[in-house]
Amino acid sequence: MTTFGALLLGVLLRFGIPVLLTVSVVYFLRRLDARWQKDSQDRLIESASLVPTIRCWLLKNCPKERMEQCPVYKQGGKTCWQFFRDPHGLLCEKCLVCDVFRDAPDVTQA
Repeated sequence: MTTFGALLLGVLLRFGIPVLLTVSVVYFLRRLDARWQKDSQDRLIESASLVPTIRCWLLKNCPKERMEQCPVYKQGGKTCWQFFRDPHGLLCEKCLVCDVFRDAPDVTQA
């Protein structure tokens, strides 16, 4: 083996293998994260379908004018705390202190 060949082999062993392993691990972790995200989204959709539709405007006896201004009342299908979730799934502060939200049945406990 020539000196140049030995040098090239040394460089490949020293840098190429760790880079290849790092790229492989990153690829595996990204695929795993995507799978977990999909599973989480599927569970969220499944659990949302189990929650009985709670009409907060009925429980709070809202007047007709207030109901007509409410975006949840206009939309109609979701509970109010599902409607006001941000894209990351977090609730706004007013939902956390709301009696309708706190008194809703917990369908995650099976």
